[in-house]
Amino acid sequence: MSAQPYPISSLARRTALAAALLALAACGGGGGGGSDDGGNDDPGSSSGFTVSGTLSVPANLVVDGDTNDINQTRVANDGFASAQAISATSQVMGTVNLPRTGPEGASYAAGDGNDFYRVTLAAGQTLELDFSADPAVHNLDLYVYRQSGGSYALVGDSSGSSSSECLRITSAGEYWVQVLANKGASLYNLRIAAAGAASSCSNTATAVGVQRVLPGQLIAGLAAGTAKATAAGALIAAQPLSLLKGRVAPGHIGLFALDASEKARRRGLLALAGASAEELQAAPRPAWMDELDASSRLQVETLQYAKRLRASGAFDYVVANRPVHASATLVGSYPPNDERYSLQRWHYEQIALPTAMQTLLAMTTQPTLRPIVAVLDTGIVADHPDLKNQIAGGYDFVRDADSAGDGGGIDSNPDDLLSDASQPSFHGTHVAGTIAAETFNGTGVAGVAPMAQLMPLRVLGKGGEGSFYDILQALRYAAGLDNDSGTLPARRADVANLSLGAEGTACDADTESLIASVRAQGTMVVAATGNESERDSGSIAAVDFPANCRGVIAVTATNAQRGIAYYANGGTQVALAAPGGDMRVATNGTGLPDGIYSTLATFETGGNRVSTYGQYQGTSMATPHVAGVLALMRWAYPGITPAQVDALLQDGQLSDDYGASGHDSDFGWGLVNAAKAVRAALNLKDGVSAPVDQGVIEAQPSSLDFGTSTTSLNFTLRKTADTDETVQSVSDDSSAVSVAALSVDGAGLGSYRVSVDRSGLATGLYTPTITVTTSRRTLIVTLSIQKLAEGTGSGDIGPVYVLVYDAATDEIVQQGLVSASGGSYRYSLSGITAKSVYIVAGSDYDNDSVVCSRGEACGAYPVLGATLTPVDLSGNRSGLDFLLTPVGVGNAEAASRAASRKRQD
Repeated sequence: MSAQPYPISSLARRTALAAALLALAACGGGGGGGSDDGGNDDPGSSSGFTVSGTLSVPANLVVDGDTNDINQTRVANDGFASAQAISATSQVMGTVNLPRTGPEGASYAAGDGNDFYRVTLAAGQTLELDFSADPAVHNLDLYVYRQSGGSYALVGDSSGSSSSECLRITSAGEYWVQVLANKGASLYNLRIAAAGAASSCSNTATAVGVQRVLPGQLIAGLAAGTAKATAAGALIAAQPLSLLKGRVAPGHIGLFALDASEKARRRGLLALAGASAEELQAAPRPAWMDELDASSRLQVETLQYAKRLRASGAFDYVVANRPVHASATLVGSYPPNDERYSLQRWHYEQIALPTAMQTLLAMTTQPTLRPIVAVLDTGIVADHPDLKNQIAGGYDFVRDADSAGDGGGIDSNPDDLLSDASQPSFHGTHVAGTIAAETFNGTGVAGVAPMAQLMPLRVLGKGGEGSFYDILQALRYAAGLDNDSGTLPARRADVANLSLGAEGTACDADTESLIASVRAQGTMVVAATGNESERDSGSIAAVDFPANCRGVIAVTATNAQRGIAYYANGGTQVALAAPGGDMRVATNGTGLPDGIYSTLATFETGGNRVSTYGQYQGTSMATPHVAGVLALMRWAYPGITPAQVDALLQDGQLSDDYGASGHDSDFGWGLVNAAKAVRAALNLKDGVSAPVDQGVIEAQPSSLDFGTSTTSLNFTLRKTADTDETVQSVSDDSSAVSVAALSVDGAGLGSYRVSVDRSGLATGLYTPTITVTTSRRTLIVTLSIQKLAEGTGSGDIGPVYVLVYDAATDEIVQQGLVSASGGSYRYSLSGITAKSVYIVAGSDYDNDSVVCSRGEACGAYPVLGATLTPVDLSGNRSGLDFLLTPVGVGNAEAASRAASRKRQD
């Protein structure tokens, strides 16, 4: 523990984490207990016990040099000359704010409107900016520049209205990256994805001299029947804008030109931002704009003008004058263009989803009846941009008014909770996104079955609690059976997903009878096996209820290496395995923990609910993968029955056999394979064979990101179906890379290990390839390797606050501030009298006295998941080590929980 040069008030932080979910609860999250590496070798004293350990930080994690944290040693990075140098695989955590916006802190009064970073990038790399605040109130933009002569030129921009921006680099070179506060204040994460490790981004960098927009030109329009015409006309009259073409009238658009006077443009921009009369009179140009060439200055102003004019609400449509394209479809080629697909790649490739989608795409005609998946869970964030177009009805069956947290009992609104005081987990939203997030739309994440529709049925209330009676009523509703709502859905669900369960409860005959009735309606039921196991210590818990009921497809969880996850329950009732993750480790090549990435929400400081994305782990996360695959089968063959699916399952046509041959208590019938399942459904359809009669060999994953420190990763060569194709050779094209077969059969199929030796590499980014030659074709596995310069990757991400909570009362019992030393943070907190505690650590870059907000670093012992694991104290505990990662990107839990604990003063 470093010395404490700060008053205790500066350490009075609270965390954005909520308490663990209760007995009949969502099955996401951790499992497993905390072992004591150091042992309970000290009985302590009457003054309490000591907990200690080391907090580690990924080598590519970087902190903005001038956050709002008053305890940070600040180094300004506000312009091109002072740009902060970072590596090409960095993940940056930071803050920006306009003057007098956001929490009070180091940059509150003067503002910190820009952060600049200097980085050398390779072609194909993607910059991904996420920020935590409500984008309707606070908004950030992403700009990229290159040096041209004695000035800088704009070569890329992303200035939308959501809480994320992205930009893809098209040519190698040195770039200056700007995170700009267009409005308000926010935490942010800037992730630099390696070439091949990110999905396509619709915004791309151009060459120097190519205009991003037509400088000084805007397009603005009004919807037919709008009442905004008067306000729009008044705004135009007050602004330095002139109409070139079109009309300012309902149902029309106009082309506008900005004033030729830069001073007038600056005043107009400030007026749109609500500046004071004094600020309008001065209208200074930001210092960093002095270094831009004239065309780039006007292009940036045009982009800012479009965004602020749009935010004014006076128009229904505002864009800079340049081409804008948007598209979305139900079935398309993989990888999809969704910005965050790269963070889902490992779990979707593990179930052969890309091959399944190609098989569906090859169908002569696409079906018109979209399958429906009922999600019996905590409800859904109905306005989430990746879910709002996928919802088909729904209902709230939480009967207990206190648990419901929405002012009453059952009702027709399945929306998740709108208040952070009600402790929403957004568990159902995460599950729903895995099943059917809108895909091929250039934003957010992808769903397993994007053609499916979602029927959210809210059965779990505050804290993830629920009653089985409510669940039974929702299950009846989903199947189109009589229920307490007195209503029936317009069309019953094809699949019911239950990512929930109760530990230690046997299934009864009456429940199995109901499930049989549900199946008779044509509705298939999938449920999570539960997370109570501690497989690392040899303890395997039984399958939870209702997954242990006959007629239910019980789903267990795998990790990124296709092994059974350490927390996953097992037993004879297990039917299938699917990706559930293990967030204790980061092996999937993205530099982030091995969690399941999907849709989520959080609450900004003002209490507004904001749609976002993040990771969970658990059998809850595995189950929607299977539900999505069943929806794919219903899309391929709408007439397929639950009994036919059972037969295909037991015949091995839905899965790859892992574990013991045939059915076993760990994997069930095996790891679900979406490609095999789709082909099996097509084979049943009117006796017509699938479009692809013979399988092919594929590599999974198709790319490996070694980041700055990873030295070995594995990939697998497998067949998508029966095939005579064989592997002829596996080779690499770099002296720093070696490939070795780990477990390979006579056809060359199996697991291969790729090892990297950086000792002979110069500083920089390398993208070698593995070439797999088969008897038919050539496959390429792309690699990304970063060699850092000496002294970089120090593991210093600024001040970190360690909080110890009493597990019984959920109150802080000890806290401390630690600084990095030797690339890690070592903490030791004494005087703890509680018998059982949670240990959480994180940063507070925005200085709002809340650690672990979305955009900050966070961790918990032993792993931060959907539940916190208590540490029992009967003596001093050492070796309580854990990982700190960015919240909302590398760890979803703190991003999805409300700030439910009070500040200690």
